[in-house]
Amino acid sequence: MQGLSARDCARAVAVSLTIGMFPIMGCSTPINTAAAAGLRLNQPIVQAFNWLCAPLKLALIFPFLRLGEWLFQAEPFTLSLVEFSEIFFADWLGTTQAFAWTFVHAICGWLVCAPLIYGLLYCLAKPIIEHRGLSAKGA
Repeated sequence: MQGLSARDCARAVAVSLTIGMFPIMGCSTPINTAAAAGLRLNQPIVQAFNWLCAPLKLALIFPFLRLGEWLFQAEPFTLSLVEFSEIFFADWLGTTQAFAWTFVHAICGWLVCAPLIYGLLYCLAKPIIEHRGLSAKGA
């Protein structure tokens, strides 16, 4: 992380982890790539942290979904992640159409949390990076 200011490095970490938690599998890498390009963030840092948070993404899919269901006052999704994955991989297009609102609920749950997640991660990452001396000198 040498050559980057603590601010830029913390932004890259916070953006990548926040987007890395996006609750739809297969979407966070292209979204992170576009965000890093658009925000002029360090692409290797963004992708490394994006991939590191994959287990966290899996753990947060259902909490984001439940929050979205609560926001929309929707019926709860009752399949397990394993059951849903089997259906999805057997017919991804049909599953996407059948469960479109489930995806919307999960995304909305994530959208509500994303600004808070980003702010928290940035506030945690910046002092750690500064303390560890991982950023450019004087930045």
